[in-house]
Amino acid sequence: MTRGRSPIQALNEADPIAEKRGTVQHYRREPGMICDFTIACPACFAHVRIKRMRRLRTTLEELERHTSNEIAALRTIASSPAISRELWICSPKCAWRFFRICDASIVELGRDGLPLVNGPTASSSVAAIPVRRADPDSK
Repeated sequence: MTRGRSPIQALNEADPIAEKRGTVQHYRREPGMICDFTIACPACFAHVRIKRMRRLRTTLEELERHTSNEIAALRTIASSPAISRELWICSPKCAWRFFRICDASIVELGRDGLPLVNGPTASSSVAAIPVRRADPDSK
């Protein structure tokens, strides 16, 4: 069972991001629904679930703990190179982070749906996913 209201503002803010990637098909939000919308593009078919969180700067362990139901539900969708299972998290001020839910890991994505090229993209369950990359010259 989910707590709180539907993330209506987050869904509205997600529309322009999703539409830049391809054709968006929205689903009516009901109990038991796995994803909020799908994105069809030439490269893949993405099933997307939106989750509001107070803090975006989080470790993967915290992310897995706070979104365990969403991750488990997304993992019930078939996985292949042409199917992407994605969890988009949103702060109260509509800042975003995007994740691909793989069978054994989670990969952070950019707004374009591609894995981030700076830093680690696939993480184990104890590694932190950094929000900002540290400048090696600053101390």
